[in-house]
Amino acid sequence: MKLKLTHFSLRFPWIVVLLVLAAVIFGTEQFPKVQFDNDPENMLSPDEPVRVFHNRTKEKYALYDFVIAGIVNTNNPDGVFNVETLGRIHTLTKQLLSLRQNADGLPEITVPETFVPDLQPASAGKRILEKVFRHDVNHLFDEDGNSAIIKPELISPPVVDNIKQADQGSLKIEYLMEEPPTTREEALVIRDDAMNNPLYKGTLVSEDGKAVALYIPIVAKTYSYNVANLVEKLTADWPVEDQVYITGQPVAQDTFGIEMLVQMASSAPLAGLVIFLLLLLFFRRLSLIIAPMLVAIVSVICTMGLLIGLGFDVHIMSSMIAIFLMPIAVADSVHILSEFFDAYHRFRDKKETVKHVIGHLFMPMLYTSLTTIAGFASLIFTPIPPVKVFGAHVAFGVALAWVLTMTFVPAYIMLFVPKKMLDALPDKEEHHTRRGLDGLLEKTGTFSYNHWKLILVLSSLVVIISAIGIQRIQVNDNPVKWFTKTHRIRVADAVLNHHFGGTYTAYLTFTPKTSDACTCTEALVKMRAAAQERFTEKLPEQTRQFTALLDLQHAKYSNVSSCNPDECFVTLINEAQKIDDAVSGPWMKLADDINYMEPAALENTTVFFQILEVGSTDRPAISQALETLKGGGSASLEGLSGEDLREAALEVTDEYTALSFVDFLYEQKAEITAPPMKQPDMLRWIAKLQDHLEAFPKIGKTSSAVDALKKASYELQYIDPSSVPADLKDAIDQKNDANYSVPDTAAACGQVFIQLEGMKKKDSLFHLVTRDYQDANIWVQLTSGDNTDMSAVTEEAADWIAANPPPVPMSVEWAGLTYLNVVWQDRMVTGMLSALGSSFIVVLIMMMVLFRSPLFGLLAMIPLSVTITFIYGLLGWVGKDYDMPVAVLSSLTLGLSVDFAIHFLERARELQKKFGSWQEAIKEMFKEPAMAISRNAITISLGFTPLLFAPLTPYRTVGFFLATIMAVSWLATLFILAALATGLKKYLFRKTTNEHE
Repeated sequence: MKLKLTHFSLRFPWIVVLLVLAAVIFGTEQFPKVQFDNDPENMLSPDEPVRVFHNRTKEKYALYDFVIAGIVNTNNPDGVFNVETLGRIHTLTKQLLSLRQNADGLPEITVPETFVPDLQPASAGKRILEKVFRHDVNHLFDEDGNSAIIKPELISPPVVDNIKQADQGSLKIEYLMEEPPTTREEALVIRDDAMNNPLYKGTLVSEDGKAVALYIPIVAKTYSYNVANLVEKLTADWPVEDQVYITGQPVAQDTFGIEMLVQMASSAPLAGLVIFLLLLLFFRRLSLIIAPMLVAIVSVICTMGLLIGLGFDVHIMSSMIAIFLMPIAVADSVHILSEFFDAYHRFRDKKETVKHVIGHLFMPMLYTSLTTIAGFASLIFTPIPPVKVFGAHVAFGVALAWVLTMTFVPAYIMLFVPKKMLDALPDKEEHHTRRGLDGLLEKTGTFSYNHWKLILVLSSLVVIISAIGIQRIQVNDNPVKWFTKTHRIRVADAVLNHHFGGTYTAYLTFTPKTSDACTCTEALVKMRAAAQERFTEKLPEQTRQFTALLDLQHAKYSNVSSCNPDECFVTLINEAQKIDDAVSGPWMKLADDINYMEPAALENTTVFFQILEVGSTDRPAISQALETLKGGGSASLEGLSGEDLREAALEVTDEYTALSFVDFLYEQKAEITAPPMKQPDMLRWIAKLQDHLEAFPKIGKTSSAVDALKKASYELQYIDPSSVPADLKDAIDQKNDANYSVPDTAAACGQVFIQLEGMKKKDSLFHLVTRDYQDANIWVQLTSGDNTDMSAVTEEAADWIAANPPPVPMSVEWAGLTYLNVVWQDRMVTGMLSALGSSFIVVLIMMMVLFRSPLFGLLAMIPLSVTITFIYGLLGWVGKDYDMPVAVLSSLTLGLSVDFAIHFLERARELQKKFGSWQEAIKEMFKEPAMAISRNAITISLGFTPLLFAPLTPYRTVGFFLATIMAVSWLATLFILAALATGLKKYLFRKTTNEHE
């Protein structure tokens, strides 16, 4: 039954070969349809709440992904703020703004004159790869021919507003660099204007003046590589003192995607070549080793063809399918080859030898394949879509590799392995390489048998040390760290994060928890407190009357579910008018009386009697006002006479006539009904939060609408100290500094925002606040894209907000690519651990079923457990981040570690039955069975060393840990399993042992 597939292949080998050829043709035909996906957003499903919110935030605030081009000049004493560099920046900006598609569909630049830039790579090899993978470097336009650069949103000195005073009370409507400077003085004015704007300092210009950054917004991340390439070409002829660095998360991700193509076209084939050479070294027969290589190649082509044909994009994970499939596909074939190689001399017949080998290895290979399939199929249950696709297709590839091993390898042997060559094989290979390995394995077997206790003690120590290392593991990822330290993306990232506030962005958003205005009772409470603060000192009696009125209204509405705010307000206005009339009438009369007096006759001791003689109709009120006037109000009348006395007295009357409860009510209504982002308390709270965040080590800069508000408020009220006498300059400076703040009233905040809305770049403000001033967004710049740093920032912000709640209850949420990376990383880790745990249990059950023994099943899991513990412990001890490639390697560990254990235990049980003595059986175990396992381990471990030289670190990680996994699994199988079998032989081989203890 189990040999039906093999019998069919032996009987009809050409049919099998033709079927395989058809499958290869089908898979190959799918490759031209390939689409690549480098967007980390797609690590989350489209309906993931955090991704939905991220997209909604981008839409609400008109936020875009940026390509960041940094220009750095450390040679000039003025940094980039010299005539030549600023001129080049101005030209580059205008060139980017002039980008258009010509009649031939090619990009065209019209500054300083019309030309078509040559965007093709200089390397012929890269041009070939780009053609093969259909990457068009001229793809800089959408379907309608519009530029991929969102030109109105470009951030660069020539196209950002210069928030500067025109006349007192108004702002200039101009850009920071309307025209390139022609003198050093003009260049330094541009520098000073930029440095004095908190929105630009640390973002647009570096604080040391050595760098300027252009933020080039693009309609989609897929254009980022081509836009970066365009900038590189446009600046290729710049002098060396003006260094151009290009970075940004979209560029890093898109560049990774492009270079991933190179890896797909080079690393996997190189790995295949090394495996091929190693197999040739072991088996010394070219015709024999072609079969496992073909199994691997066919498995990869069909699996990738299926993935592409089903419409899935090739992600970083799926680009590694070939790398993961190759060792698995080769493994079973090598087992068959080893057995066939060593057993042929017994049968001298290809068909009979194949039947014997397949019959002997069918169950072990079936279960090793099933366990590997279980390991990768478990990834389907992770919450990361690309990982689901990866797991499903690798599981399919493993199943296909097993089928090909059972069918294509026998067919290949029947058709393409000459019988004469097989007949010429000696009964036992005596090649030096094999003899050397044979001797080493025999010594290993003897050592494992004689010193099994020592091995178990040492293994336990390794496990304990590894367990400690596991506690040190740090879950972290950073797309920029996917490149080596010398890669241009990584270098640019380091340079620009040194000069600027950070190239990694996250958005901290605030939305009112309720859109309703405060209730009547809440408004009355706020009014009462404000009234007491404003009026108590000067009008204590009237303040008591007014607050009593407020208390009456509060009592009236506190026991009802709703009220009419307008009715409440009208009632208050009518009553407040009566209080105002009673207060302002006498003071206005008093002011009139003072105005009609002769200044020359006024003296401090007589003015009050003179006023009384005027003959007021409201003598009690006038008398009360006079008593107040005697106190001097805020102006002292002591020692004054004549005109000075009258002016001082009028100042006092003006103070009191200005105290209006009606005006107060209208002001309060404006304050209470103002949207949150016009309320001074709320704006000051945001400013305090920014100050706290900027003190956090990993945050280089934060920007909000409050920064623009304070800068504009300062400019609108600015007084030039040079225009006043020298003795007043300090006072003017203090006043100017005091004006660099949030205005005291919502009305004043609103007036400043209106000025900002009228700037040249009218919509810039609304990247930071919504047009209705209900919601706000703080742009947080981080100097590191590590997920651990972003997590620390979110925790720090949450702790501060919890300790300092906002004046208006707010829903606080994060958005931005840096934050999304944290979310999917967390989903991946929890998903992977869950998948690993569940698949571990499934494999354990399968092992118990295979061996029909719980003890053998548990033993089969030992190499896997030790390998995973050791690998994870190694991660912790060396400080390697637990990232996506490492997480997925766990699934490979599950398959390959169990593979070795199954073959070892299955053969151990057979040999024990044959010899009846474990001491004799273990000697035989460490001959052909151990040789087959060792060939596999060595071939695959060394086979993927080319990955260690890849320019992309995930491939290096896979190469290193793949080799380490194979080596540790191999050693754990040969040493630990052998030692455990020796120690447990009484329980494992009770029915067959002849040994006397």
